[in-house]
Amino acid sequence: MEQDQNNLPEYQNTQQILKEQVVPQRPLPSLSLPQKSSGLKEANEYRSAGVLMRRLADTITQWRQQLPEDEEPAILAVMYGGIQINVERLAQESFHGIRIEGNMNGSPCMLLAHQSTVQMLCFVKKVEQQAAKRRIGFIIDGEEEEV
Repeated sequence: MEQDQNNLPEYQNTQQILKEQVVPQRPLPSLSLPQKSSGLKEANEYRSAGVLMRRLADTITQWRQQLPEDEEPAILAVMYGGIQINVERLAQESFHGIRIEGNMNGSPCMLLAHQSTVQMLCFVKKVEQQAAKRRIGFIIDGEEEEV
């Protein structure tokens, strides 16, 4: 007997986050396209976790510039098995490795993962009136920035 995906706990958590936090009927902000690489070295580097995170940081920056003051971009990391982390900071740990820092079910956490085992759900959420906009940190090639 096949179980409805919407009744599984990992899907309920995602649906709850999306229902409570995502701004409805908001089109995705427009984004500039990444530049194509021409050489073998550039093509190989294009597969690295650093390039993935640099592109994600650029995307978050572009989104932030296009959103009204009461909205902000957010990232939800989703791993195999349904583990979900509200991302506060991402760091490149190796060529393919990513460190994800954030919170899971309200508790602080950190996860080390291969970039192919993680999906990043980027969405726009409302900012509570009394709360300051939350920044997302990135550590790429040993340099830290918040976007």
